[in-house]
Amino acid sequence: MISSKTRHVKVRLQQFISPTVVTLGRGFAAVTAGSLLGRLLNAIAGLLLVRYFNGPALYGQYAILVTTLALISTVLGLGLDTWLLREGGRDPTQLAFNARRLLMFKLITASFLISVLVLAWNHTGLNWILIVGMLGVIAESYIRTGHVILHALNRNTLVAILQSVDSFFAVVLILILMIWPPQIAFVVVGQSVVSGITLAIVAILLAEYWRGTWRPLHLPRLIRNTSFFVLADVLANIYSQAQIAILALFTNDLIVGTFRSANNLITISFLVPMAMFNVGLPVLSRPNLERRHRHYLLAGMVSVSVLYGIVVLGVFWQFGSHILRIVYGNNYEATIRLLTPLSVIPLFKSLSFVAVAIMLSLGKQRLRVFIQSIVVMLSLLGGFIFIPRLGLDGATLTYILVEGLLCILYWTGAIYTLRKTNSL
Repeated sequence: MISSKTRHVKVRLQQFISPTVVTLGRGFAAVTAGSLLGRLLNAIAGLLLVRYFNGPALYGQYAILVTTLALISTVLGLGLDTWLLREGGRDPTQLAFNARRLLMFKLITASFLISVLVLAWNHTGLNWILIVGMLGVIAESYIRTGHVILHALNRNTLVAILQSVDSFFAVVLILILMIWPPQIAFVVVGQSVVSGITLAIVAILLAEYWRGTWRPLHLPRLIRNTSFFVLADVLANIYSQAQIAILALFTNDLIVGTFRSANNLITISFLVPMAMFNVGLPVLSRPNLERRHRHYLLAGMVSVSVLYGIVVLGVFWQFGSHILRIVYGNNYEATIRLLTPLSVIPLFKSLSFVAVAIMLSLGKQRLRVFIQSIVVMLSLLGGFIFIPRLGLDGATLTYILVEGLLCILYWTGAIYTLRKTNSL
């Protein structure tokens, strides 16, 4: 009798839990588990890096360089990775072709970017570190494309392994650098070398997607079809880096280093929303996805986002100062007071990732860009109003307001999209 009831419950559960939900759950578990290890190693590398610079002033100089590289990298068309992730779910048969188109486009833009920087180096005395750092950024861009291809193929465990290997190399690099006195040039050169090694590994694993039977790539058509994805990435890069750039303009290296160190701890907590987005977007983009299955997926993603965001908020609120002292030591005491107000950011970010996945999976990339355009303008306006007057507190306030507003507008757009497409 017990066995019969057990079988009945098992059948009902199989009817309730769709194969799509199981696929998402397995992929999410694989990415999260691997990312946990990768994030842990990244956190260790960040801890060692902060201690290597031995104070927020030199670390602030490094942060300004990293911000400059991030802003320059917007011309690489990194938004194409999101496009490829969505297209991999919509039409897997075209994945190899679309991957080659994306890689060729990145090669053209990267060549142009490096040529401009080399000319500036020869004629204006541009620091050579910027060029070396940009080579590392380009390598990281190709690595992300490789990860996207693997996500689209549901090889999420391999992505997790690759991310962990990359983070392990970063830890080894900083441990080696600890032998010598702190120099930004050593770090930038070392990071670029690590990125090159990781790219070589990814290239070998995905050799079949780098090469293939020749056919016209139709790059102009690719640019037209993906223009809003590229624009979305440019806008995201601007509002994510704006506060540090404005801080660098109106304050000093010490304040920039203080804010960046707090921001780093908050960013580490984005593990779960990033994993859900990378695994969930290809699944949600499937044209044959049933309506009820979409409901199950979205309900699960929203529930995890809210729960995770609240837990992270509580951890940073109650134990943020202890975490910071353990991770950074006593030279970053000024950072402690920033963690309490910034602890709400992971909740905003978690919900934002789900809303963006909804809009992209239903073809509303233009709506996302429109929302981002509004936020970018308000972010720059708020930064130039609050930071010159309030300094560090102004950057913190602007960051919270921008992420909160972005979350509200994204969900307004997501709900509108679901209703407009009759997907509710």
